[in-house]
This record gives sequence, structure tokens and C-alpha cells, in this order.
Amino acid sequence: MRVGLLQEGEVRDGKSYEQRYHEMIAEVILADELGFHAWGTSEQHFSPPRFTVSAPEVLYAAIAPQTRNIKLRIMASVLLAWNHPLLVAERLATLDVVSRGRAEICTARSNNLWTLEAFGVSPSETAAQWADGHDVLVKALTQDVVEHDGPFWQFPPRELVPRFVTRPHPALSVAASSVATHAKAGEKGIGCIAFENYFGFDFLQECIDAYRDGLTRANPGPLQLNTIHGLYVPTAFCAETREEAKRIARDVALEYFQFILDLYVPLGQQPAYAYLRGRIDDLQARADDLDYLIDTTPSLMIGTPDDFVERLRLLEDMGCDEVLMRVDGVDHEDIKRSLELIGREVIPVVDPQHATVA
Repeated sequence: MRVGLLQEGEVRDGKSYEQRYHEMIAEVILADELGFHAWGTSEQHFSPPRFTVSAPEVLYAAIAPQTRNIKLRIMASVLLAWNHPLLVAERLATLDVVSRGRAEICTARSNNLWTLEAFGVSPSETAAQWADGHDVLVKALTQDVVEHDGPFWQFPPRELVPRFVTRPHPALSVAASSVATHAKAGEKGIGCIAFENYFGFDFLQECIDAYRDGLTRANPGPLQLNTIHGLYVPTAFCAETREEAKRIARDVALEYFQFILDLYVPLGQQPAYAYLRGRIDDLQARADDLDYLIDTTPSLMIGTPDDFVERLRLLEDMGCDEVLMRVDGVDHEDIKRSLELIGREVIPVVDPQHATVA
């Protein structure tokens, strides 16, 4: 079981963006030393204080020369109208060069109406735009000269520079929160990072099974097959005792959960996101019940190193290959202590091959 870190530069209690960014850089350096497999951020816009990384490629460039082993994975690049897939490919190749072959990319179609409205994208268009952008990105990953005549993107032959250091190309995956997207990812032969929307372990298993079933029909074309299934955990915090972990992480955990409720209730009214209906309504009565969320959804990992090992073993048995923990939104020193506990007491147990400390 591989353990990764996903952060979003959350600022709290009057902290400046400058301070949080430099803290985050220090946290990635520490995670690299502790044996975390991958680090990355999502691409978010106009959504402070919880999400502040709007230009992830710039932040990655600052981190690359200060780390040695940790994979730098874009999690995720939104393949919609404001992100030309050729630019996405060029930025990825540049990161691969400056990191000496540690770049990876996950893509997404966005679930944020606030962002879609600002960039003039209708929710009904996101699936088609992502699909066409994905086709362009596949060409850019596997061809030196790229041309395309799709429903959304069209351009004549162009040679892309620089080229990737990683051979045959950096790993490609997609962020998925629906069963249908999991199946589609498997059929495309790309990796999948699940967000199970706080719908619980049964829903996550349904998603994993759909992905594995899709892989039986995989047609990656020129891509190198990627069968990694990851899980995004929006709130993770490890401490010496459960009580301490819950005390420190309570506010950030419940505020993130409320953010998802606020985001998904209106989104579920859109035909393209109908899978959210009903399920999200059932969660609203649990908005203040931290213990319930810890016990019933894999979207929270809050507890001791032993609790983390137990949860990771369960997720591994379900079919997860990696877990990406969002350790963010609390004090910098608390984040470092949490990372050290995970690196020293969890990773050596669940991923001894890549552990760097005993």
C-alpha cells in the first residue's frame, strides 16, 4: 500500500498565503525524507481559505529541486476550456525535466459550479470537454508531433518541447467520484483516484469493482497501461492518541465535510451529476457527527498510527493500491508531527519497501 500526500494550501487564523506556501514546501521536503510515495495539489480557483493553489505548476517547480524521491503528481489538472491540453502537456514535460523524471498527472472535469461559472463552462459540457482534452493529452504523451481535429480542440501538427524524461511517459490517471467514471478509467487503461463523496465503504467498493471490471476491457492504445487505484482522503490526521487527533482535526474535518455538502447539493440537480442525488441528502443530518464520519466513511482518517494501519489494511483488501492523505488546514507544527508519525510508524508497516526510517 503506497502512502501519498495531497495538500491544497489551506490558510486559517489570518495566516498569509506566503507563509502557508513556504510551510507547505517544508512539509513536502519532510514527506520526501519520510518515504511518502507522492505529493500533489489539486487545481483550484476562487475558493479561499480552503483551496489556494491556483497555479500548481509554479509551486511544483519550487519543490522539485528541494526533493529527491517523492513523485510530484498534479492532482488534478482540470481539462476544460481554460486549460488547453497542449499547455498542460508542456507544463508536465517541464516538471518532468526539472524533477529528473518524477512528474505524474491526474486529470479531472471539475465539480465546482463556482469555478465553472467564472470560466464560462456549463456543467453539461464538462464530460465532453474532458474527453476531448484527454485525447489530446494522450497524443502529447506519446507523440513528438501532435495534431488534433476533435469536437472541442482543433489544431495543425506541432512539435512539443521539451520532451519527457520519464519513459515511455509520466503516469496518467483521472480523478473519479462516480461509478461511471471509474469504469471509464479502467476501459481507457489509466489510473484512477477515487473520491467516494463520504458515501461510505460500500460505495467505494462499488467504484473499485467498476474500475477493475473496466480494466478487463482496457484499451490504452499507445499509452503505457496504468492499473493503480488510489483513494483521496480529504481529512487525515495522525496523533499519539485518538482524542488528540480528533481535537486537532475536528474543525477542519467538519468544515471540509460541510463544504462538500454545500457544493454537491446544487450540483446534484444538474443532469450530468445525477448520481449525487439522494445520497448527499442522507449525509446532511450527520454534519456535526465526527465519530460517525470517522467510522463510516473512508474520507476521514483521524486517529493513532495503529488506527491508520488498520484502515489502510482494510482499504488494501478492498482493492486500493494507494491512499492520498490531505494533511492540511491545521497548524504547521501539528502537520509535521502527523507526517512524522505516519512516516515512522505507518509507512514501514504498510509499505516497508519504500520506508526510509525505522
